[in-house]
Amino acid sequence: MTACATPVPVEIVESHGQHILLRDGQPYFIKGAGGSHDLELLAEIGANSLRTWGDADTALLDRAHALGLSVCVGFWVDHERHGFDYSDDAVVAAQIERHCRVIDRLKDHPAVLMWAIGNEVELEYTNTRVWDVIEAIAAYAKKEDPNHPTMTVIAQAPKYVIEEIQKRCPSIDILGVNSYGGIAIISDDIKAAGWQRPYIITEWGNDGGWETLKTTWGAEIEPNSAEKAAQRAARYSLITGDREKCLGSYAFHWGWKQETTPTWFNLFTEDGRHTESVGLLQYFWSGSFPDELAPRVANLTLNGKRPEHSLRVTSGQKMEADFALIRGDISSVGIHWDLTPESTDKQLGGDREKRPEPVHFDADSNHPTHLEFTAPEEPGAYRLDLYVEGEGNTVATDNFPFYVE
Repeated sequence: MTACATPVPVEIVESHGQHILLRDGQPYFIKGAGGSHDLELLAEIGANSLRTWGDADTALLDRAHALGLSVCVGFWVDHERHGFDYSDDAVVAAQIERHCRVIDRLKDHPAVLMWAIGNEVELEYTNTRVWDVIEAIAAYAKKEDPNHPTMTVIAQAPKYVIEEIQKRCPSIDILGVNSYGGIAIISDDIKAAGWQRPYIITEWGNDGGWETLKTTWGAEIEPNSAEKAAQRAARYSLITGDREKCLGSYAFHWGWKQETTPTWFNLFTEDGRHTESVGLLQYFWSGSFPDELAPRVANLTLNGKRPEHSLRVTSGQKMEADFALIRGDISSVGIHWDLTPESTDKQLGGDREKRPEPVHFDADSNHPTHLEFTAPEEPGAYRLDLYVEGEGNTVATDNFPFYVE
């Protein structure tokens, strides 16, 4: 960023009961994603913004600005459940000071859209002083930077949390809400809590692991990539349907991370292939689908069972997996299988998780959609992971949890 760079002013106006975000004087409905992976593709498919959680710097803002993307700059306000002590005045003051210096450094960058102060700090907390910290940072932002609104982000929209924010954080302009399977009730919940200001859906996507069926040993049953796209399709209309208070959204997750599994929320595989949901977002944001659509799979079975049957097998047992390819040419797709132990490092609220290493397994196939292998000798919970790689760097994913006794 050059020394003479000037900020692009952003403001919220209300007209006939509708809240509108204006950027440089023009209406700006957020069509964004959370994450900083492949910003060129993000811009290419019609997005106008990206969200960070606390890792924005000048280099990222420069990249975004060059592509015509704005940035919702996140501040990682420390969580009590991670050991932060909100009764310690010195560490609290240091945290406020650190975030205020970021505002000083970035406030004039033309890519900045708003400040997102804190993400789900209410999870497992007891000390509500965290809201005073968020207010202090927000108040500083409003004093030193009149060009960008402030926001704090919570999980779903519990009334008691929203009431606490309204009472303790008068300098917060926008409520950010992370919501997955519960997105249908967000608008009503926000109204019921008495929130009069606008909101943004700051994370959204397919059902989370806390919202799905589980096996009898507690393994979450993950939707396949086509089912995830269908869930997103239904949910985006809910976001665009509330033009009274909703200023837009950030789809999750524009990148890759281990969270319950290697594929649960990710719009990309670890090697960068696009899931069907990337093409769906392109349609939402630009009005057209990509020329090359991702493959679709369905009906993954293991020994003739579905995941909800909680399949238990014995060590060394013969296993047979089958699936249907319902979109894509079987002669041109690449099919890859992994076998991994079930994760034992599942965390809360998107905290970093360690990915289990795949185990070696001898496999054979007499047809592309059929796999034969033997169950591991070591007892425990496992997942069989399926990746079907298509044209245009696309992929379909599915997996099957099973238990070796």
